[in-house]
Amino acid sequence: MNVLEIRQPYIKRIGNKSRLCSDIAWGDRSRTLWFEVESEYEECLCTEKIDSFLVAFLPFAMIENLNIHAEGYVSERLLYQLKTILLPSLSANITEFHSIDIDAKSDGRVLESKNGVGTALSCGVDSFYTVLKHLNIEMNGFRLTHLAYFNIMNSPVWQKREDSSRGFSNARIEYIRPAVEELGLKLVAVDTNFDTFYNNFQLLATFTFRYFGTVLALQKLFGKYYWSSADSFSKFGFSIDDISRFDLLSVQCVSNENTTFYSSGSEVTRLEKTAYISDFAVTYKYLNVCWFHLYNCNTCDKCRRTILGLYALGKLDRYGTVFDIDYFHQNRNEYFGHMFFRLISEIWKHHRFFGEVYQCLIERDIKIPMSAKMYAIKPLYNAIKNKVKEL
Repeated sequence: MNVLEIRQPYIKRIGNKSRLCSDIAWGDRSRTLWFEVESEYEECLCTEKIDSFLVAFLPFAMIENLNIHAEGYVSERLLYQLKTILLPSLSANITEFHSIDIDAKSDGRVLESKNGVGTALSCGVDSFYTVLKHLNIEMNGFRLTHLAYFNIMNSPVWQKREDSSRGFSNARIEYIRPAVEELGLKLVAVDTNFDTFYNNFQLLATFTFRYFGTVLALQKLFGKYYWSSADSFSKFGFSIDDISRFDLLSVQCVSNENTTFYSSGSEVTRLEKTAYISDFAVTYKYLNVCWFHLYNCNTCDKCRRTILGLYALGKLDRYGTVFDIDYFHQNRNEYFGHMFFRLISEIWKHHRFFGEVYQCLIERDIKIPMSAKMYAIKPLYNAIKNKVKEL
């Protein structure tokens, strides 16, 4: 079996930015991967241990069937949890994840830390829920101090080059900056070049570990970190199609002596999160659920789902700044038709986001015209036709 070698991390300064770098090698290939932060956070970058790169490369190594050899030290707690719990569980339940070994020395030291409490802010429903739940929590040690935005994405929408998602991420950082200031917290922006490394992999098959690895690059900053879960605990499962389904297991296994991860939001449904955040004025100005656009486009699946959810809850009128509410009312039947189409497709999926919305509409006795269902026919026909072509 081939080996993925992860070498000792080091710092490289570029202008007012600092990079945590590691030279990675496998087979006859090699590459330098890095995490980049503003220079004020350089002292929080962890060069003592290779935890960040190890965790970020786990999906790659398991999918490519590569044992991992680490030149540096790995946190003792992390190494134990990976080798005895996480890796055996993944290889036993996901065909694409092979059983691999990690050859590394362990280090059980607790490093000097700022003991900050962080979470990501994308301005979506899940992240806003986590932020607003922990902004003024009674227990001081769990109260948020920092909000983060990480450039770790890869998608066919962006060109396959090193900066494929950088322009979008930089623009989104500027979008969320005033929201962070309004919330009275500090923003930590991290850039990486992992998008080019993972460009041939599906985002949902790798992204959680890339995210956890980025947090561990700053383990001397974060003592606690909240991971905003998309699904409720009842949806736990193992699937290569979306590895966030087992993040309740992941957050336990990637925690180390310095940083403890917590899963946030799985105790409620997506619609319940939407209802909760709709009582906070900051979301009226900054709620942004669009995946590939800087601003809400109103017509993609996530925008439609969120608009319909707010409409079902009777809260849509509060969001005229971020959604085109007039457009929704003018095309309401088309939105309902999209909902019916997605209800059918959700039969084969673990989540029931549109199902929650539909149930809420029924409970609030909101009438849906029969003509709205006609809008579901065309996308349903196209979906069946495409499926037949695949077969």
